[in-house]
Amino acid sequence: MKKKKITEIVIDLMTISAETAPKSSGNYLETMVLDEAEKEMLAEELYQLSDRFQDETYSEEGDSVNSADELLIIGLKDHPALGIDCKACGYDDCEDFSEADETEQIFQGPNCVFRLIDLGMSIGHALNTAENHNVDYQVSIKGGLASKNLGLVDSRLSLAVLVNVVSDKSYHKN
Repeated sequence: MKKKKITEIVIDLMTISAETAPKSSGNYLETMVLDEAEKEMLAEELYQLSDRFQDETYSEEGDSVNSADELLIIGLKDHPALGIDCKACGYDDCEDFSEADETEQIFQGPNCVFRLIDLGMSIGHALNTAENHNVDYQVSIKGGLASKNLGLVDSRLSLAVLVNVVSDKSYHKN
């Protein structure tokens, strides 16, 4: 089986894992596998962000995107509060959370902590699938930011998962 076909199968399995991960209530997650043109756009956006923020790590992320065999975006869409008044979001109750003004610095807020946990669990399930298939992966916060800047996703907050089939586990070097 060819490398391209293998990575396509694994990224599809990772997407299914992310989408079917346990959630607190309802599904407010978004997944998207980028095609080659979208990957190139994402890398270019990271290079531009590197210049804008004068931060070379964005350029390094752009290089990683360019070398990735596949790329999966997992994000958190608009969502209601869970409704249990836990105060973990910083508001007195879920009603205050729901009435709070929107903020947008890098990502949109506020976000219900339980929905963020859902996002984390989905990413964890996707990474577990990659690991089970011996595929190298890297989670990129900056890639998620760039995908949002480009309008590739509607998510309030997103992360990119880069996937490679390589013999040296290039993303996990010490």
